[in-house]
Amino acid sequence: MAEEETPRDAPSVSVDLGASYAALRTSLRNYLRRRVSDPNLIEDLIQDVFVKASVAISANRAPKNLTGWLYAAARTTVVDHYRSAQPHTVALDENLPDGHQDRDELLHQELALCLRPLARQLPAIYRDTLLATDFDGKTMQTLADEKGLSLSAIKSRASRARVMLKATLLDCCEVKVASGLVTDYHRRSSNPPCRAGCT
Repeated sequence: MAEEETPRDAPSVSVDLGASYAALRTSLRNYLRRRVSDPNLIEDLIQDVFVKASVAISANRAPKNLTGWLYAAARTTVVDHYRSAQPHTVALDENLPDGHQDRDELLHQELALCLRPLARQLPAIYRDTLLATDFDGKTMQTLADEKGLSLSAIKSRASRARVMLKATLLDCCEVKVASGLVTDYHRRSSNPPCRAGCT
């Protein structure tokens, strides 16, 4: 099977994931709708893809072509879902990731589960901004309007929050990243211990 092309109408994306979330969400939903019939599953898969992107950005290793990376992540996320749902019947095509890539995806997903608990540990103004934009999909302009703040103020808070989240993550875990995906990580022996709730 030939490798799929990223749709031509896919929006251009910067590392400012929160500001681009709405456009990406619509485009990815349309992309996944052609492959998945369950609308609830589509939303779960979209969230998983954006969590993967947040991990890469928080580790300061955002892919150069984030749009293409997101669609590649969407493809592998769909494949992983069907593989886990039907482990004995799914036919694997020749373009699927090899075993090392599968392991990297799993490590990436495991570490992603730690990000929200870590984000909740940030000071309130940074925590609330990061959770609203990067995790819950609210645009920065919408959040600025709700808070009565300028867009630049929200962008500044989000940027600072990501730096703080990265520092918190690296305090808890030693992380190795390649091509935007986690290739290895382990918990640090810290005192006090990491409170992320991840293993």
